[in-house]
Amino acid sequence: MVSPPPNLTEVSGSILARRPHPTLPDWDVVSLAVDSSSPVPGVRDIAGPRLRTPPGEGPPAGPPEVDVAVRRDLLGAAGPGWHLTCRVKLTPDGLMAERRPPRAVAPDPPGGPPAGAGDG
Repeated sequence: MVSPPPNLTEVSGSILARRPHPTLPDWDVVSLAVDSSSPVPGVRDIAGPRLRTPPGEGPPAGPPEVDVAVRRDLLGAAGPGWHLTCRVKLTPDGLMAERRPPRAVAPDPPGGPPAGAGDG
């Protein structure tokens, strides 16, 4: 199997489910209802176009749903209903969040970030 070229896409959405990854210890699989995706400057965006409805295809039946492998320690207590934004790459095994992201992956609990978040 041929690996895709270096690629990275920022995705954001609501967590639908979370379960241990079947083959990667210390990783979980998050089912995500994708609200948005955007290219990461300077890196090829392979996953993003797969998450958007092509023009003329009609309205989507709902947000695209994808499974993303994410390091368990980055998710903390996040679960269904939480909002997650992370950068992912397309691999032969599916979407995988960055192992060591340049900024914190901070899932937001249902209802938005905790009071005082972002104050500083």
